[in-house]
Amino acid sequence: MKKIALAVLLLSFFFTVKAQDIQMEFPYFKGKTYDFILFQGTLPKTVIQGTIPKDGKFILSVPKEYFPYTGMSRWLITGTKEGGGLDMLIPGHNFSVGCKEAQPNDSNIIYTENNEIQELNMLYKKQEDIFARHDAMFQATKAFSVKDKNYRIFEKEYQAQLKAYENLQNELKKKNDYPAKFINIVNITKGIGTQIFQSEKERARNIGDYIVQDLDWETLYTSGHWEGIISGWVAIHTQVFNDPKDFSSDFALISRKIKGERQYTDFVSRVAHALSQSGKDNFIAEISPMVVASGKITSYVGPLASYVSGAEESQAPDLDLRDTGNTILKSKDFAGAEYNKTLMLFYESGCGACEDLLQDLPKKYEKLKSAGVRIISISSDLDEKVFKNKAKDLPWKDNYCDYKGIKGINFKNYGIVGTPTLFLIDKNGKIVLRQASLKGIMDKL
Repeated sequence: MKKIALAVLLLSFFFTVKAQDIQMEFPYFKGKTYDFILFQGTLPKTVIQGTIPKDGKFILSVPKEYFPYTGMSRWLITGTKEGGGLDMLIPGHNFSVGCKEAQPNDSNIIYTENNEIQELNMLYKKQEDIFARHDAMFQATKAFSVKDKNYRIFEKEYQAQLKAYENLQNELKKKNDYPAKFINIVNITKGIGTQIFQSEKERARNIGDYIVQDLDWETLYTSGHWEGIISGWVAIHTQVFNDPKDFSSDFALISRKIKGERQYTDFVSRVAHALSQSGKDNFIAEISPMVVASGKITSYVGPLASYVSGAEESQAPDLDLRDTGNTILKSKDFAGAEYNKTLMLFYESGCGACEDLLQDLPKKYEKLKSAGVRIISISSDLDEKVFKNKAKDLPWKDNYCDYKGIKGINFKNYGIVGTPTLFLIDKNGKIVLRQASLKGIMDKL
């Protein structure tokens, strides 16, 4: 069991209807510039930039579009090698914080109206003590034989710590405030769930169940761990469970919990990015109908394009080859009279998985050709020499590049956010299969 040691400075606000202010006093930092950052999903928002006055006293005001704000923030000293600053939890009302020493630390930073920091520190201390005793007893049960006279003592204490962690989780659930929710969010980033398991699959199932059933997504959105939690959840499904139907079911449950359009768009965008990076286009195909039916996405750009572009059972987009000195090739004409199907490959020279594919695919070229499959490849290379050096060794003639990278028109039209991506397209231009590996394509032929 990995211990958690997290220095979080918890800040408490006086709530007013007109403003949400933090009274700051740091005289030893006079003249230094700073950023004030609020956490909002994937991207932190720098909402204030300023310079600390001579007396070290100034006010950080939460902008009205975030008011009243409850969540994590960061006050960051800028423009110096030393850096510094505070990570702060803002619980929805005004507060004051200051330090009159040259080296701020947990003992000399003074907060007012600040109950949450005491609660959070208490909960973390309790959890650390449980983990320390658990780890010691677990190692003891492994180091000593069951015949050892002390083994039963170690085993009994080990079970006691499992129970103690269960009791702590019940306490967190009962409190149900931001500090209690935040602790479990941080735990998940460390691979720790609401129960202690030694088995990777049991830990994954416990964490996955908590994310789907109990995680507060509003808290996660302002926690600073939005991207990490979503990427970790996707990894659990793609690397441990690897069941698109199970993933789709959990995705539907989470989607119903996320009400705001901005949060939902950020969520499905991070999911699409993570799935594309892991080559799980079949998972994207499974959830695409839900994303489109939600009505919450106003523009399918970037990773979101993978939900509507190049989806299985849809008509393949035409190929725009005008930047390569050719013309527009209609998808219904891909196969022409000579072929029955088309294998469309999007790749990049130097990409590890792409290089493996480009070593394997030429070996299967004659078999594919005899089976009536035409190969068309589109490169995201930016350098003409790199592209031509790779293309000259490929046995098929239809190899194109517009030197615009992943921003090229065909990459956009097909919703490509990661390479390699392959499409199997039927004679009428309909997408039969979208994959990140050749094996799935070959199995479908």
